Order: sequence, then C-alpha cells, then structure tokens
Amino acid sequence: MSLVIVGIGGPSSSGKTTVARALHLLLPKATLIHLDDFYYPDDQIPNDHTHNVANWDCPEAIDWEKFSNYIKELRKSDGANLPVKSLEMDTPLKLDEKDVAELKPAVDAFLELISGKRLIFVEGFMLFHDEAILLLFDKKLFFHGPHDVLKDRRESRPGYQTVDGFWEDPPNYFDNIVWPEYKRTHKHLFENEDVESKLTEQSKQLGIADFNNDGTSNLLHMTRWALQQMSL
Repeated sequence: MSLVIVGIGGPSSSGKTTVARALHLLLPKATLIHLDDFYYPDDQIPNDHTHNVANWDCPEAIDWEKFSNYIKELRKSDGANLPVKSLEMDTPLKLDEKDVAELKPAVDAFLELISGKRLIFVEGFMLFHDEAILLLFDKKLFFHGPHDVLKDRRESRPGYQTVDGFWEDPPNYFDNIVWPEYKRTHKHLFENEDVESKLTEQSKQLGIADFNNDGTSNLLHMTRWALQQMSL
C-alpha cells in the first residue's frame, strides 16, 4: 500500500488544525498527526531573553530530528507504524450535517482518486519554514492570514496542553513572540518578504498551495479548497 502524506501548515490561529480535523472527520480512515506532539518538554523550551518568557513559536522548540525520523519511518512502513497519543485538546468542529452532505461529492471523488493508498495528515505551525521538512510531504497546504485576524483568534483561546502541563499566553504574547517568529521563519516564502502578501513563484514551485484565511471564509469553504488541492 502506498502512502500519501499531506502537510497542513500555517501560523497560529490560521485555521490549519480545524481544517485538518474536518478532513479527518470526512476521511475517517486517514491518520492525523500533530506537530505539537513533538515539542520538547516544558523545561527545554527556549527562553526569549528580551521579554523573559518561554518561546513556543520558534523552530528550536520542536524536536525536528524526532519528527523527521518519525515521518521517514512512516514512509518506510507505508504507515504501519502510527502515531503516539496526542496532547491536542479536542475542540468542537464547525461542520454540520448540511456541510458534510455538501462536501460529499468532493470527498467521494477524492476517495476514488486515492483508492488503495493510505492517507496521513500532518498539521503544524512550522511545517514549511525549512525545505528539508517541507519535502517530507506529498501535498502541502498552507493556511495564513493577516496580523489582526490571527491575533484576535489567538487571544480568544484559553491556552494549550503541553508535555508537562498547560500554557496560557502572557499579555502581548502574540505581538512579542508569535507574530515576530512567524515573520522571521516564513518571510522567505512570500513576495518582498511580506507575510501578508502572496507566495513567491519559487514557493509555488515547491508545491505549496496557500489559502489566505482573512476572516471572510468559513470552514466549509476552506475544507472544500483543501479537498480540491489534494486532488490536483
């Protein structure tokens, strides 16, 4: 059985995890892996000395060797070695029965297209910052959005489960840590290094399909787009 690994990336609060869960709901035989499960333990998360706070949004917070080896092992085993228990918290999905029915033709067409293949979704905030990681995936879906939209979403969240406990953002964490780290690590993907602009042609040639989640699209639209992109 051959394997299709779909990377679903993007900055915090861009919609990537919600879309990944929606796809997993629609394609229940697929496997969903969260990059957050490869964070280092809490006491190994880098400290931002400028603001004297843990930096969960830099590449150095993730055990990339463990993650890369894990994906490569999945590839070798055609997905027979599946993931460890996830730290991700369950959240209610926004696809209702009407949405599921509306998406059924696209789902059926995609299932026919990948018949006989094992499907794995990998979602995370730092999947496309480095070409060596990016190349681990067969399909690459990148959700992003403008600063103000992402900030409002991030600051509405209660917090995040970690390896050793629970993290709540301190005041101004988005502007001090999240957004600057996203810009630093992803600006090379965008025209004029402007993360609120368009992807460069080189990024597109690497197979990255992007969705600008600017607050005008709902989960139905984003999920339909993802199914279309995976079918190309």
